[in-house]
Amino acid sequence: MNNSLLSYLKSDIEILESIEPMNSPAAHPLIDEVTLTTVVRCLLDSKTATLGQWHAEAIAHHIINNVTAGLQRITGIASDRTKQFSWSVILKILHLQPKNVGSIFNSSEDPTHWNYWQREALIYTSGILDNLSSDLVAPRCFAITEPSANVVWLWLEDIQGSPGSTWSLERFGVAAHHLGYLQGSYVMARALPSQPWLSRDWHRAWVSNIDNTALEAWREPTVWQHPLLKEIFSPDVGDRVMDLWSDRHIFLDAVDKAPSTLCHFDITPNNLFSRRNAYGDDQTVLIDWSFVGYGVLGEDIINLVLDSIFLLFVDGSSLIPLEKLVLEGYLAGLRSAGWNGDERVVRFTYAAVAALHFGLIAGRLLNLVRNESRYNWLEQRFGRTFDEIIRSRAIAIAHALELADEARLLLRYL
Repeated sequence: MNNSLLSYLKSDIEILESIEPMNSPAAHPLIDEVTLTTVVRCLLDSKTATLGQWHAEAIAHHIINNVTAGLQRITGIASDRTKQFSWSVILKILHLQPKNVGSIFNSSEDPTHWNYWQREALIYTSGILDNLSSDLVAPRCFAITEPSANVVWLWLEDIQGSPGSTWSLERFGVAAHHLGYLQGSYVMARALPSQPWLSRDWHRAWVSNIDNTALEAWREPTVWQHPLLKEIFSPDVGDRVMDLWSDRHIFLDAVDKAPSTLCHFDITPNNLFSRRNAYGDDQTVLIDWSFVGYGVLGEDIINLVLDSIFLLFVDGSSLIPLEKLVLEGYLAGLRSAGWNGDERVVRFTYAAVAALHFGLIAGRLLNLVRNESRYNWLEQRFGRTFDEIIRSRAIAIAHALELADEARLLLRYL
């Protein structure tokens, strides 16, 4: 695994705290009307539609991965014979930037690199996303263009639906069912794709770059006496983190034995939408496929649960019911795809990977609490008080340490 990926994984929390909106020339494109006409004709399934007035507006959001240069929503009117149609598309701009020594999110032109800059374009042209399932889909891609060297434009469907950030807990369970059916179908009926640019080994890379020296410093109970932490973490939190560190290879080796499937690796509420399909059925739309690759059953649902709490999309008090709904929904989806394996395999994968992914970042949360210079920026970034931000993250991390105990118990039966 490339060292840049290891640095990225190691610095997850710090990066989320420091990202500013990106300002790149590629983020403010000059749109060619000939290309736009082609895109709109594809969208409308018309060979003769002509453009009327149209408008492009940047979508404001914090870009973490600098492979993404910007996002635009383009809306307008088109005419086709005697009819007029309103339309909208999303333009996602990918680019390969020169290496920045101070950045750990450098894009790469190496297809095996974790941040291969053309991966999302390739997944759309590969056909892999065209027939995922009737319940879980990706946005339609109307065209892919290359306006200049090392720049690719993805012309994507503007999803009309409810974003995951507004979902009820029950809707998370529905999404988990849809995901379980899709990933179960790869185990039971579909051959996994073999493209060399698909990602792999995400969580093993995460764990391999943890600083053991820093972990040892967390054993001292007094360092956890901050008022925002001591009410959530038990006094032995440092020892529990070190026990998890000691078990890391046992957990990872066991996870590798689970059935392989295709994973998204970033299933968080901000990458999810719900809508009704043409038949009126509930459908989940999953966006941002830049990290897609090989994983195992149960691996993708950890972000759906714990990142929802960690990133403040769901209140920490709802963690246990959310987890129950997601696990039950996912297992039901696997069963509906024909998978009749031992559900403890899935529960172990979920518990072990969640523990390693979130439990081993306890010390970074401790460092964040100690860094008062970040308090105001964090509150502005999330629109919440610092206490709320830390409490949500602490709840997710403390639960991850509890999941480590569950993983140890389950491992006896696998």
